[in-house]
Amino acid sequence: MPTRREKNKQQEARRANERRRKNVFIGTGVVVGVLLAAAVGLAIANSAFASPPPTAVAALTQGQCAPVQDFPSQGGTHISPGDAHPAYNSNPPTSGWHWANPQDWGIYTTPQVQDQLVHNLEHGGIVIQYRDLPAADVQRLSTLVQHDRIHMILAPYPDLPAGSAVALTAWTHLQLCNGVNEASITRFVTTFRNKGPELVP
Repeated sequence: MPTRREKNKQQEARRANERRRKNVFIGTGVVVGVLLAAAVGLAIANSAFASPPPTAVAALTQGQCAPVQDFPSQGGTHISPGDAHPAYNSNPPTSGWHWANPQDWGIYTTPQVQDQLVHNLEHGGIVIQYRDLPAADVQRLSTLVQHDRIHMILAPYPDLPAGSAVALTAWTHLQLCNGVNEASITRFVTTFRNKGPELVP
């Protein structure tokens, strides 16, 4: 039969083993927590880069464009002029509620109705809108569209997001620029034109 001293040694050994197990468990939890926090931080960073807020364009060098933003489709419900509808999920809009008749393709010197232009996007069109541009830059945009009129609209739009001077829109896609960048415009048109849900000649 074990003596009192032997019993005390056995109890102390058991307590020591329990302390070691507890320390290992705590240490493992800390490591897992750090790894999870790092993964979440990386995901947030990647998400912010993939879809930057519109004001991010203000920090770019003059004439540069922010990355293309992709938005979930809000459908293509037809509405009548003046009808109320839920808010668009982008500015300018890239999908959603729109008039039954699209705008004629071409160049405009006055702002056009966004509810109508969305129908042009649905037909695979590209809409280029601008605000507060020098006359020379407006002429550069006009020349670009004149040389490639297929499914293209150019118009001023005073309600562009802060810091942006040019907006390129296609169905569910938006790119904001703080000036005229011909290479970015050409790339956007080549990538997204005639990619809408309804391809109309």
